[in-house]
Amino acid sequence: MRFQSKLMHGVGLGALALLSSASFAHAQQALPQITIGAARRPPPVATPAVRESTAGEEGIAPGFSAARAKLPIYRDPPGDTVTLINTKFLRPTPLPDVRRVLEYSPGVSIQQGDGVRDLQISIRGSGNRLGAGFPTGVRNIMLWEDGFPIMTADGNGRTDLLDPHSYAAVDVYRGPSSALFGNYAYGGAINFRTFSGAEIDGVHTGSEFGSFGYVNNYVRVGKAVKDSTLGAFDLAFFASDANSTGWTRNSFSGKQAKFLGRWDVTPTDRVIVKYIANNLRSEFINRNNLGVFYLNPFQEGCAIPTVWNAQLCNNLNVPVNGISTPLVRQSVWQLGTHSNTLRQIGGVQFEHDFDKDTTWRTQFTYDYFDFLNGTWPPPVLGPAGQGGPVGIRGPTVGITAQTDITSHMPIFGFPATHFLQFFYNNAKTANPLFNQIANRWYSGAIGAQVGKIDSYTSNISLRAREEIALAPGLTGVIGFSTNWNRVWGVFTAYNYTANFAPRFPTQVAVDNDYWNTAPEASLTYRYSPEWQVRARYATGYSTPTFVFLTNTRSGVGQNPLKAQTNMGVDLGIDWTPSPDLTVSVTGFNEWHRNEILTLNNALVSYQQNIPASLHRGVELNADWRPFEGWRLIAAYTFNNQIFTNFWDDLGAVNLGPPFFTQLAGGAPALYNRSGNRIPNVPPHTVTMRYGYDQPHGDLAGLGAYVEYVFKSNYTIDNANYTTVPSYSIVNLNAHYNHDLTDFYIKNIELYFDVQNVFNRTYVAGAQALGNTLITGTPFQTPVVWPTGGLVLAQGAGIRAGQPIGYTAGIKLRF
Repeated sequence: MRFQSKLMHGVGLGALALLSSASFAHAQQALPQITIGAARRPPPVATPAVRESTAGEEGIAPGFSAARAKLPIYRDPPGDTVTLINTKFLRPTPLPDVRRVLEYSPGVSIQQGDGVRDLQISIRGSGNRLGAGFPTGVRNIMLWEDGFPIMTADGNGRTDLLDPHSYAAVDVYRGPSSALFGNYAYGGAINFRTFSGAEIDGVHTGSEFGSFGYVNNYVRVGKAVKDSTLGAFDLAFFASDANSTGWTRNSFSGKQAKFLGRWDVTPTDRVIVKYIANNLRSEFINRNNLGVFYLNPFQEGCAIPTVWNAQLCNNLNVPVNGISTPLVRQSVWQLGTHSNTLRQIGGVQFEHDFDKDTTWRTQFTYDYFDFLNGTWPPPVLGPAGQGGPVGIRGPTVGITAQTDITSHMPIFGFPATHFLQFFYNNAKTANPLFNQIANRWYSGAIGAQVGKIDSYTSNISLRAREEIALAPGLTGVIGFSTNWNRVWGVFTAYNYTANFAPRFPTQVAVDNDYWNTAPEASLTYRYSPEWQVRARYATGYSTPTFVFLTNTRSGVGQNPLKAQTNMGVDLGIDWTPSPDLTVSVTGFNEWHRNEILTLNNALVSYQQNIPASLHRGVELNADWRPFEGWRLIAAYTFNNQIFTNFWDDLGAVNLGPPFFTQLAGGAPALYNRSGNRIPNVPPHTVTMRYGYDQPHGDLAGLGAYVEYVFKSNYTIDNANYTTVPSYSIVNLNAHYNHDLTDFYIKNIELYFDVQNVFNRTYVAGAQALGNTLITGTPFQTPVVWPTGGLVLAQGAGIRAGQPIGYTAGIKLRF
């Protein structure tokens, strides 16, 4: 990893050297002439910041514009509920991570993970119930970048490789989308689109710096060229170096490079090359329970545990010798708990046009993911007292291969688009597990090996889609996918006795296969250029990962999880009365079967199926320019999610006299959760900004906006006993953008941003809790209490959000 880090430094320095040499060549050039109060700027092209797929589009029917005919099938699909986010409106906004991009899509919520750039992305609550950090990451939604997969074959995605400065647009597919994207598109999918060489057309560089040691330097270099002999080229390169100390001493340092190249070899043949390299080191924070959060949200004074701060610091128990008992209480900083990840993704896509209506695409992707992570739950809870955090190491290596045919041949005289795809991917994982050693601080040294994961996952899928223009303004879509998933491997766990005797292995073998299908159908009707109506039926599926199948509430063991399925109905209306106003409203109702819920019982995290649950809600987005220079952008989501069939098994309990004679050995404690709210899903979320940019005159380019983010309170346990409080934060921004003529620098942009102006203390991330039984006197009925609530010190996984902070930035275009 050290070599890779140096390589990343070299890439960044090379780009800066190129920039410096070009600057020297123009050093003798005259300074730009700036004329005050000259000609008015032409009004900008009204491009919506957010819009629904095909809304406001031209063509005989939704999805049949000339522009879309040249795109892959997943771009701007008619009938699907898709938010298209154009990141141009975020140019003056500091972007340390993708949170402030994705929050402008309705249906999306973001939870803070263990690291600064470790985020839990959820669409309609799909990922909020699975906790955060390894092995969860981002699950139940598919992640792509420029159409190349950036998730491993077991459905695990990471946000640390998503530098938002590299993205020109983001497509968010809301709701079940397995007919189009296959396994793991249970709640939706996201495709991040980087800047092309034509969009960059030169060199863009920027720097952001601010509170909590945040510094991000990045550069984009791109150009589109055409040669009469070699053909046309579009080349784009991105590199960034981001660092932060974090607001709870959870520092990170990330270096990243990306390349996207397209070569039009002939008028009918194209080659697209994609490469991503990401190297990140991130220190972790102490997770709080709710009681500790109220008393000491930022874990101040918790670096060294004492008898005085035991109730204020959610520290951890680890073997003092790195092997077995006795245990010592340590903070994550004493342990040096951190994550160090190296990710390299390389892909190539070949395209061939058989004729003007038929295109064949074939894509290959190689994914190498190596990591060291120190916060994984312990695999064994034996008499040796192993109960603290466990270090887990990589790598995971996988490939993806897909080939498809897209045809635009009419069918029975109706304009149509036909699509057929074969898809295969796999991932091989070899992860040794180690105890952590006390008092190692930054190094995070490892102790005795406590386990090992050897697993293999593969998917084979067939997907088809038909889009037909049934009448002027009316498009019908039917789609289908079928997927065979296999998960197999061995989980080995080691127990050590108190006298350090030889370890005794416990092995759990898994060899599961899952067969799923996903039909889809939709109608999209464009009543007029201003009004569009969407109706959609869709399904999604997601299979459990290997680690889920080997964790139980009591430690290592076979967990017979089923694949989760989602059947949903969407009804949406899009209104575009003018280029200055776009409004979309979507209502959804989804029936989930065997939804996987992650719970934490203060000892281990484990998963269980929920037989039946209901998700329903409303999503709204709007982009409005009421007057020249003024703009309002808003996203709102209402989520109402409840259990409809779920008996919560709290394990066997001995009720004591006089019951023990009848219930010797303990009785199962089952509680009916039907009608309860599903944990960790906020019912209401709002993201809104209102601002002004001077369009012309002496102060042209000067602007400001106020941003408002609201999240309502929500429960985090199945019994609905523990509630995370609601919060609202306000951000302020001032910026200046100026074009330069007759000079090497084409544009300069300056901005200053204040986050959380009123310094609210709020919960930025949480995990769903398990419930435990507390018994009193022998004749007292046991009561249910959430683990890690106000009575127990561990298990809640609460993470405090950023307090008031300041960020400034400068961008230059050459």
